[in-house]
Amino acid sequence: MAQARKVRRRPAPQHGSRPIPGWVWLLAGMLVGLAVAAVFYLQGADRMGQDPGWLTQGETATPAPPAQEPRPEPVPQDRTRFQFYELLPQDEVRVPPPPAPTTPRVATPEPAPTPESRSEPQGRVLLQTGSFRRYAQADEMKARLAMMGLQANIREVQVNGQTFHRVYLGPFDSDAQVNRTLERLRRENIEALRLPASG
Repeated sequence: MAQARKVRRRPAPQHGSRPIPGWVWLLAGMLVGLAVAAVFYLQGADRMGQDPGWLTQGETATPAPPAQEPRPEPVPQDRTRFQFYELLPQDEVRVPPPPAPTTPRVATPEPAPTPESRSEPQGRVLLQTGSFRRYAQADEMKARLAMMGLQANIREVQVNGQTFHRVYLGPFDSDAQVNRTLERLRRENIEALRLPASG
């Protein structure tokens, strides 16, 4: 009474009927395209510089004769292909010199200092190179001056109840020393204030 069911078996897949992957088709298409392009290139390689309508020569229409154009003069064979050195001087733009000043400068003679003022200042001189609220800033300035070979001192002063740390160079005994030091400071973009040394 019970009927036996028939079980259908699927046929086993055959290994030989696998589909071809897409990359194989892509590669084959590219090879065919390159082969066709190579054929066209080789057919036209011997016709370079001739009539550009060589691809349509098989058609029945005959091309019209080209209009007569004036032919350029043939270039001598010994002339180089590049004309860079000939063309550049032709394109050179000359800049006129600046106009001379209209008003002549009058040199004002400085009074010649006496030999005593050159070597001996009117008193000993200090150069103040900075005044800072924080000691660390004054110490940085002192280190910067030490890198230049100058020996600096830091003094603590009270101004209106606030503490300032001032960096001094000197005292100097002659104007020559002061001027040399000021010049060195100017080269390093350090401003200095010239003060008389007390005591």
